[in-house]
Amino acid sequence: MCRELAKDFVVAGTASESLYGACESMYKPNMEAEELFETVSQSLQASVDRDCLSGWGGHVFVVTPTEATESTLKGRMD
Repeated sequence: MCRELAKDFVVAGTASESLYGACESMYKPNMEAEELFETVSQSLQASVDRDCLSGWGGHVFVVTPTEATESTLKGRMD
């Protein structure tokens, strides 16, 4: 197993291996909070769909200098 570490983001969970690839292809520096949320959500959904052990979705936390928000994403339930 090869460890990957990114300087700009952190991923965790059972789908973390596929999350790295999805995040690396979609992430770009200096995103606004809304664009970052959309990118994280799409990356999470794409990765969870590839890993049957990942469950039904996840929590997305977006932290800016002025606020922190949490959103719950629901994915496939099959």
